Amino acid sequence: MAAKSEAPFPPDYRTARKAFIAACTKARADAISRAHLGRQGPDGKPMFIDSVALGPRDAQTAVLMIANDIHASIAVTTLLREGVTLPDGMRLVVVHALDPFAFMKAPGDRDWSQAMLKAIATEDLSRATALTILGFGITEDELPAIFPTDRKVRLICKLSRGPMDAGKMRKSVSASLARA
Repeated sequence: MAAKSEAPFPPDYRTARKAFIAACTKARADAISRAHLGRQGPDGKPMFIDSVALGPRDAQTAVLMIANDIHASIAVTTLLREGVTLPDGMRLVVVHALDPFAFMKAPGDRDWSQAMLKAIATEDLSRATALTILGFGITEDELPAIFPTDRKVRLICKLSRGPMDAGKMRKSVSASLARA
C-alpha cells in the first residue's frame, strides 16, 4: 500500500501550482500569489511565485522553506496537505516555485524572483530575529542578501535533483523548527 507522500503527482508547473494552493487551503492558510507582469510562460500563460505563512506574524523565530523544483514542490505540497505542527511562537513561510520558469525549462528572471523573495521576507518575516532558510532545489548563490545583518540567519540548501521523500523533508523541517 502506497503512503500518502507517494501519491501520484503530475510533474508540471501548472498542476504542481494548483496542488500547492489546494494544500494551503487544506492547511487552512491562504496562499499569496505574485504574478510576473512582464512575461508569460512558454505556454503563453502567466507565471507566479506562490507562498504561504503559518504561525504568528509577530514570531521572532521562523523557518523559510523554498521549493524551487518539481521534486521539492511535491514534498512541500505533501507536507502541507498532511499537516505541519509548529512550536508555539514559531512562523513557517513556504515559497513555491521561486523561479517558476525553471519548472517549465525556460530561462528565468532572477531579478524578479529576488524582488518577490524580498517582498515575501518583508511581509511575512519582518519580525523574525532568528531565521532558518531551508532551500530545496536552490543553491546559496541563488538567494539574494535580503535579510538585515542584525538577524541570526542560518542557511541550509538542499539540492533535490531526484524524487524527494516527504517524510525526510518533514524530519528536516521538524529538526529545523526545533533548532530555530
